[in-house]
Amino acid sequence: MKLLANLAVAVVAMIVLPACGADVGDIYQPAEWRALFKKHGWTALLFPESKYRPGAIIKVTEAGGIRYIDDLRSCGYPPEVLDPEVGKIPALTFDKARELGAKAVLNIRGISAGPEFSNVAKARLNITDHSADALRLIKLRIWQETPGNLDGAARFCVEALEKPDYYLVTEAFRVSKGRYTLFSKTGAKLKLSLANLGKLLALEPDVKYQVTAEGALEIDEPVTFAVRRAISTTAGFEVLGAGAVEPPTADALIDKVFEKETDQ
Repeated sequence: MKLLANLAVAVVAMIVLPACGADVGDIYQPAEWRALFKKHGWTALLFPESKYRPGAIIKVTEAGGIRYIDDLRSCGYPPEVLDPEVGKIPALTFDKARELGAKAVLNIRGISAGPEFSNVAKARLNITDHSADALRLIKLRIWQETPGNLDGAARFCVEALEKPDYYLVTEAFRVSKGRYTLFSKTGAKLKLSLANLGKLLALEPDVKYQVTAEGALEIDEPVTFAVRRAISTTAGFEVLGAGAVEPPTADALIDKVFEKETDQ
């Protein structure tokens, strides 16, 4: 980032403050973050991602990690079947910040890199609101077993997704509001304002956000941080909802990828 070199310049593109505030004790380390979610039955994702909502299809392998494939919404499943049940999780309390790579901010729907995004090295996230979103699996199963509903595009989609390592996200831990503090490559805090925000990030008109008095960016947009019961699509969707045989899930493999990538 170019510092102000001439006092005659009227507009400062970015104000850099000395790194201060949170220290190592105020930040979740990877193993600590993983354990926090696991304690409450969730499997933490290596990176937060808006697309990993309930109904998303992901590919998970130990070598390749997690890759987004598509969503059942592309298969003609109606909104009333896929709109998740949203529940609060009062037992899960975040008393520290989570430090992420700069690109984690770009995984939020409606946000892309601005012309000076390369100045950002990392982001520090404080979670202010979250929920547990889940597919209504019995309702989904009823819709699938209704004659005619899986004809055409929906049937083709189900057949296409019956591949190894493909999983359906059925429950997602969604952070609906978070405060992101950005830092430069030198570790200095980048103080945002409405005037200079566009230099770092491009936000679509429907993204709800505000810049705080401290220069952080508060985003009101759901992002998935953890999942549970990511069901294998190779089992066929007929087993969704209940049954004598529980379909295999990707949860343990996702946890293994997190552990491997963070060396914890």
